Amino acid sequence: MTEPAFHAPHNLDAAVKALRVHLLEKGNRFERGPAYAGNGRVLASVQAAVKLYEGLGYAKLWEIGEPPFYAFMQRGRREAHLFQPKDPELRQWLEDGAVDLNDAKVREHQLRQSGLREADIPVARKPHHFHLNEVDGVFIATADDHD
Repeated sequence: MTEPAFHAPHNLDAAVKALRVHLLEKGNRFERGPAYAGNGRVLASVQAAVKLYEGLGYAKLWEIGEPPFYAFMQRGRREAHLFQPKDPELRQWLEDGAVDLNDAKVREHQLRQSGLREADIPVARKPHHFHLNEVDGVFIATADDHD
């Protein structure tokens, strides 16, 4: 198995901060994919999404919350972030197809939520292009393979 893209600290706040730093690395981009509705039966939770992705050959590297509201998975060098955001403003932006997820306002909100500044965010060694889909309220961000 490959080395995870980042290491999750043991403290929940530090883990969320490390996750945001990883996702917000300068050069990363977010693009929306289609939303899928399965009448709440396909992926009713992050836990259900994890089981589905494990069946697709992804390894669960870590989860946040009980029950989990976030999971980081990897298959080879391909990342999958499965989540149900607790932040109502972020959820609204994710659900609103007209909002540009690369907009400075969205980025600033994410930085502020973690107590980060733009200067705290490194330039991505290999920028990721995240594709974001929603299935029954579970958001899935997958990153293109990278070297």
